Amino acid sequence: MFIWKFIKKIFDKRNNINQILYKNSTTKHVINASCNLKLSSQTEALKSKINAEVKAIVIKYINNPEELIKFAQNKGVKVYRIKNADKWLKKIGEEEGLLTPLKGIKALIINLVTSISSAQEINISLKSREMMIFDSAELEIYTIARALYKYYSYKNNMPGYDYKTQEIFKNIYNSAGKSSNPLSKCTIKDMYACKEAISRDLESINFTAEISREYENAKKVLKQIQLSQSATV
Repeated sequence: MFIWKFIKKIFDKRNNINQILYKNSTTKHVINASCNLKLSSQTEALKSKINAEVKAIVIKYINNPEELIKFAQNKGVKVYRIKNADKWLKKIGEEEGLLTPLKGIKALIINLVTSISSAQEINISLKSREMMIFDSAELEIYTIARALYKYYSYKNNMPGYDYKTQEIFKNIYNSAGKSSNPLSKCTIKDMYACKEAISRDLESINFTAEISREYENAKKVLKQIQLSQSATV
C-alpha cells in the first residue's frame, strides 16, 4: 500500500502528465491525468493456467517432498541443498527457494557457493542462471511448492520476473523499516514494474496457502470417514 500512496502523491503533484505507458510481457498500463487503464486479461489467464498446472503436480507429490524436488530437476532446474541456506542467502538479499538470474557480485557469490557445495568445477561468472536453493535439512512440501510455482511463472514469462524488476523489488523489500526511502529514486514505470513483482510474490504465497488448506481439509474428511466406518463395524 505504501507504494501506491507514493504513486498517488506524485500524480497529485504532476496533474499535467499527458501519458505514461508501462508495458511488459502480458500487462499494459496507460495513465494520464484523468484515468488509469490497466489491460491485463492475458496475465490473469496465464496465472490461472499456471495455478492449475502446478497444483496438480504438487498434489501428486504432496506426501513426498524429495520426489517433488526430483520432478523439478527432471524439468531442467538446477537444485542445490546447502546447510543454513536461508542465513547466507539473507546476507545478500535473497531467500530460500527460486532464484531468478542474477548479475554482478551476487551472481558471483551464488556461482561460487553452489559450485563448491555440489563439488562441481568452480564457476566464477558474473551471471547466474535460474536455480533453486534449499537447506540441506528436511524440507516442508510447501517450501518446494512455492519455488515450483514461481519457476513456472518465470518460465511462462509472467511479468515481474525480469532482472531489473526483481532488483527493484528486492531493494524495496530489504529496505522496509529503514529510514531511507528506496521509492524516491524510482520512476513511475519502475513502480508499476515493482507492483508486478509484488503481485507474483503474493500469488506464490496464496498458492501454497490454498494447497495447504485443501490438503488439511481433505485429511480431516478422510479421518471422519474412517472413524465413521470404525464405529459401524
